[in-house]
Amino acid sequence: MAKRTSTPAGDDYDAYREKQADISREKSAKGREIGPVPPIGDIGRRDRGRESLRVFCEIYNPDAFSLGWSRDHLTAIARIEEAALLGALFAFAMARGSGKTTLCRMAALWALAYAIRRYVFVIGANAEKAKDTLAALKVYTRFLPLFVEDFPEISHAIRRLAGIANRSAGQTCLDAPTMIEWTADRIVFPTVPPPPNWPKHWPLRADGMVPTSGAVVSASGLTGEGIRGSNLTLMTGEAIRPDFVLLDDPQTHESARSKLQNTDREQLVSADVLGMAGPGQSIAAVMPCTVIEQGDFIDQILDREKHPFWRGERTGMLVSLPTNLIAWDSYFEIYRSCAQLEPPDFAGSNAYYVAHQAELEAGAEASWEDRKLDGEVSAIQHAMHLYCRDRAAFMAEYQNRPESRGPVGVDRLDAGELAARVTNLATRIVPRSCTRLTAFVDVGAHLLWYLVVSWDERFGGSVIDYGEYPDQRRTYFSSADVRPSLTDLPEYAGQQEAAIYGGLKAVTTRILGKGYLQEGTGAELSVERCMVDANWGPGTDLVYEFCRRSPFAATLYPSHGKFIGASSNPMSSWQLKPGERAGQGWRLSIGAAGRGRHVTFDTNGWKTFVAERLRTAEGGAGCLRLHAPQAGGHRLFADHCTAEYPVAVTRQSGGRVVEEWKALPGRDNHWWDCLVGAAVAASVQGLSWSAGQAAGEGAVPQAERKKVKWSEVQKGKRDGT
Repeated sequence: MAKRTSTPAGDDYDAYREKQADISREKSAKGREIGPVPPIGDIGRRDRGRESLRVFCEIYNPDAFSLGWSRDHLTAIARIEEAALLGALFAFAMARGSGKTTLCRMAALWALAYAIRRYVFVIGANAEKAKDTLAALKVYTRFLPLFVEDFPEISHAIRRLAGIANRSAGQTCLDAPTMIEWTADRIVFPTVPPPPNWPKHWPLRADGMVPTSGAVVSASGLTGEGIRGSNLTLMTGEAIRPDFVLLDDPQTHESARSKLQNTDREQLVSADVLGMAGPGQSIAAVMPCTVIEQGDFIDQILDREKHPFWRGERTGMLVSLPTNLIAWDSYFEIYRSCAQLEPPDFAGSNAYYVAHQAELEAGAEASWEDRKLDGEVSAIQHAMHLYCRDRAAFMAEYQNRPESRGPVGVDRLDAGELAARVTNLATRIVPRSCTRLTAFVDVGAHLLWYLVVSWDERFGGSVIDYGEYPDQRRTYFSSADVRPSLTDLPEYAGQQEAAIYGGLKAVTTRILGKGYLQEGTGAELSVERCMVDANWGPGTDLVYEFCRRSPFAATLYPSHGKFIGASSNPMSSWQLKPGERAGQGWRLSIGAAGRGRHVTFDTNGWKTFVAERLRTAEGGAGCLRLHAPQAGGHRLFADHCTAEYPVAVTRQSGGRVVEEWKALPGRDNHWWDCLVGAAVAASVQGLSWSAGQAAGEGAVPQAERKKVKWSEVQKGKRDGT
């Protein structure tokens, strides 16, 4: 049995405790002390890496760059070097799997290791993506064998941490603190004296420490608060700002499909990210990226006309597709059948490919000849295998030329073209050719949307005013991001019905309370008819009540848009009720339970009609345009008007064809609804299509005619209907 040691008492106990504390401190100090920095492994090798990012990658991370370089890689390397050395901005879209992220991570390490840049800030699509890059840099500095040998002033102190962040506190080198940091979202390189074989002509800091001392790498998601808090005060008291930003694929599939998120990210990059450098300081930025959707944030950044300060490059796996895609159909059939074998065996498809290679590859050019799998004949074959599996994914992920997500063959409105269809007249000014005005108000729980259109006698004209209430004071926003909402207004104190009622008063006073001046004549025109959306369930009765009690009651009609698809009976077949008036795709009715008059209209038919007005060439009969743009242009309005697309649907019985309008997910369409409603209001007021048809517009809707029995006519006379 082991002999038990007794604990001293009294003064002896105090001495005992002090001795144990000394032993503990000595052990702790030994654990924190890393000793002298080892010598540089190969000075010549390290010097070669300084002169070329390509050589640096080949020397220090050969496993990641084992294939030959493509022309696109060499161009990207040259642009990255330019950005790091001169403070330029470079965005480049390359195919998935081309190594662009690894290349940029090595570029960040290159810029830090040679003290070209002092503070690298890594930004990802979200915080987790950014931390992935930071984690990769941690691995590089600890485990790339030749880097560890040739950059001991960086790696020695880092390796002594053994990946344990707590060990950074109090770490010393020759009894001086290294001031290293090693956290989940930041690395601060150690402050240490030079290795013993440091060449005399290599510079050092003024205090004799290596130039990488106190260099920083931080990470944040693009939409996180880390960007605004990027200024850093080191343990020495020195305040530094980022001078090299790595934006690593800064969008997600979700954000690429959201107009609002695309706008937010574009503004964040242009303002917050590029503003991270201090006054009078340049900032370098490199953005490896992929275009996911047409018109997404990356698609915009790569457009040199829209973003001239970014040097944008867009490349794909294939410089050009094969010219004879029909010839590939036979090959793809064989390729698919080979994939179904147990186990898969592609010998047959490869034999066919070799026999027909010249025909299949005619017109095609691969951007990277070495990119192919074992057993594949060529890089073109490899690319076309991806094309075969999913054409849409190939065009987006591997070509950076995504195709439209809308149905094939759909004649959709183009937001850019629509926003450019403008007059030279300011808002609320009526073009000389227009003689009548209508308006529409769309009702929602948090916001009201309104629009006023001036019409000529050919059912063309101009949108002369539109907006939202309460005013959002922003050029771009969504209904999911309303600030303030109706119920935020202090006079309503969260009372939704009162807020909607008050909002309707404010909006109708704006659009009906005063006239609109006509161009050239000075005549003042008033809105003849304003319809108010009564389809929003909780607000239906409220809208009817408002229209009855408003000072503008004679001008207001509640309205109900009705989806009438191919399987529904057209409005022209509806029974005409007493007191009801019918027009093309609409009914003016006396409502049940004494609600008052209201308009019901066919949303599909009228959306198709208004879309034709927006497609009609400027100057043509029935052309519809917008007033001169204000700050921010008509971008948000155009996005509302392109938030839906038509699909031609044929009714099984009778063959009736209807363009049914479908909503794109996550898109607002409120001003589109307002524009359609204003057109219906013009028709209710008697505007017809006859002049437009005479001018050669083609097939345009005609007013409905319904057969009525003579007995019904006589009864109508007696009833006064």
